[in-house]
Amino acid sequence: MHKLTVLLAALLVSFSSWALDLDSAKQMGLVGEQTNGYLGLIASSHNEAAALVSDINQQRKQRYQDIASRQNTPLANIEKLAGDKLVQKAAAEGHYYQTASGSWAR
Repeated sequence: MHKLTVLLAALLVSFSSWALDLDSAKQMGLVGEQTNGYLGLIASSHNEAAALVSDINQQRKQRYQDIASRQNTPLANIEKLAGDKLVQKAAAEGHYYQTASGSWAR
């Protein structure tokens, strides 16, 4: 029974290491930074990337809202500032980003 427990634990660890993270998704061209401060899905048929985008965007929105509340400014202002910075960073690193026209560039 102990061997089975150890085997199951090893399998769980190996599966978790397969999980897609943001850096990997960007490197693979599955996601990109949008001008609105949120992550966009480039590979629409990639379910794991879609889940990652949803999770990260929820986290970002919460952080943006916290900043907006502290600074007593509209959320849209924070989203725009973050979007500008994230797009610039993505472009410098060779990752996908959304252009002003809404298309994806690298």
